[in-house]
Amino acid sequence: MFHVNRPGPFLERLKTSIIPNRIHVPSQIDEESLPLRIGTNVSIKKFNKFLEYKAPRGYKYQHDDNGNVFIVDMSNTEHARVAFTLGICFNAFNGPGIPAPNRPIVISTDTLHPSPVVSILRRRRKMAPDLAIAPNEPYVPKPTVPYPGPPPSDNNGNSHARIIVELGNHQSVRDWIAKCQLWLQVVYVRYVFAIKLHKPNNARDAQGRKYRAMTARLWTQGAGYREWDFGSIPRGGRIQRNRPIPTTGCIGPGLPAFVVNIPVNEIFFNPPTIPPPAGYIPIAPVGINPGANFTIDLYYIQQEVLMSQRN
Repeated sequence: MFHVNRPGPFLERLKTSIIPNRIHVPSQIDEESLPLRIGTNVSIKKFNKFLEYKAPRGYKYQHDDNGNVFIVDMSNTEHARVAFTLGICFNAFNGPGIPAPNRPIVISTDTLHPSPVVSILRRRRKMAPDLAIAPNEPYVPKPTVPYPGPPPSDNNGNSHARIIVELGNHQSVRDWIAKCQLWLQVVYVRYVFAIKLHKPNNARDAQGRKYRAMTARLWTQGAGYREWDFGSIPRGGRIQRNRPIPTTGCIGPGLPAFVVNIPVNEIFFNPPTIPPPAGYIPIAPVGINPGANFTIDLYYIQQEVLMSQRN
């Protein structure tokens, strides 16, 4: 049997006090340089503080077990517009005119949550999705134990997101998938919906827009995932002179093969093993059919990308 001597709190403090662990974000970042290392020998504690107080928005950060901090992705116009479009899809059941305190579904961007993985130093890194969809307090009680619980919550002690959205832009496919799978280690996360935008092709369609491959995945807690190849060109497809342009079949709205449905009722998932606070009486989501779905038409996502990308 092998025994590993793990550093205690004193050794950890000593290490972080004598080794420089600054994080420096350049004023200008070239997307071609990603992943870009911006810090070395950074403790989890200091990485978390960086995310909370100093991290410029519009980037995705990653901290590894060696103390390195990287920028692995960055937002651009198509990324921002896809996130906005998906936000509209998830807002469909909040209804018009419902004041913020009473809306059943809370949609937020860049919300910090604790990582489900505890490091060897017994600390949790913080992580943020592109979109977090969670129940509002009148419908599901907040955790009675402050962050990090249990049960899990976001960084401010609000209900943990039940649906996570991750958009991979310049991020590698491997890192994109790994982060999605990490979210699923929290049982409260019922679905992870993810989109990967691959690099545009140099060839252009009849509207002068560059062809582009796009991949969508929907992970269901405990049941694997489904995948859609929905770009204007298939992933790995080649455009050759005097040959028909390859297609994914995502050529118009409303095609059943390219419509993603996510049950709305899963937003209000709350395990019966977690008792509500004394005196708490949850409100039933009025007007939401238990069989209703959030509907995402991937053709509209495809068109949003093709219109907004640099052509």
